[in-house]
Amino acid sequence: MPLRKSPRTALAAATLATLAVGAAVPVGASAALSSSLNLSCTAPALSKPLAKWGDTSDYWLATGGDFESSLAGWSVKNAAIASGNETLGVIAGTKSLKLGVGIGSAEATTPEFCVDPLHPKFRFVVKTNSTVAALNTYINFKTPLGVTLTVPAKLNSVGSGNWTLSQSQPLSTAIPDVFLGTGTTASITFKSVTSTPGAAVSVDNLLIDPYRRG
Repeated sequence: MPLRKSPRTALAAATLATLAVGAAVPVGASAALSSSLNLSCTAPALSKPLAKWGDTSDYWLATGGDFESSLAGWSVKNAAIASGNETLGVIAGTKSLKLGVGIGSAEATTPEFCVDPLHPKFRFVVKTNSTVAALNTYINFKTPLGVTLTVPAKLNSVGSGNWTLSQSQPLSTAIPDVFLGTGTTASITFKSVTSTPGAAVSVDNLLIDPYRRG
């Protein structure tokens, strides 16, 4: 089926206006994207880990996205690897990422990775331990002029006390087409929006979909 581009003219125009005045949208957790013009978007090993939930798309696991070893390359604030894997059985393991290990807002930003129009979405597994805990996700990307911009992927996602598969969240489809070219890089920021003591959000198995389907 032929690829289709979603028109995002208004967002692209607004972003270009931002560049014209030299302003940049701040990136959560101080994520800094390096020069990416020489990168290619060859996808890592693919699988269909969500097929039993009716999602037969191919996915690859984001760098460190199973949280089994370390947060090397990630930028975090009030977040850390914690014991306890997601219980849905998406990917086996013993650990996950906890946002809200102390009092205050919490953020975690992935290492940068290559993204193009063939990377439409991402999904993950999420759990909250409080009804006041919610999760925002953002896409950070660098323009050809070297300016890093941030656009929302999904705001105010509320999980439950049990591990739950997230909704499909936009990746390349959240970035204005004018900025999607060879070697464009992006990172994903998870942000917990509660400052209630003890209210935490847990995330596991961050999966990137490398194909846009019509």
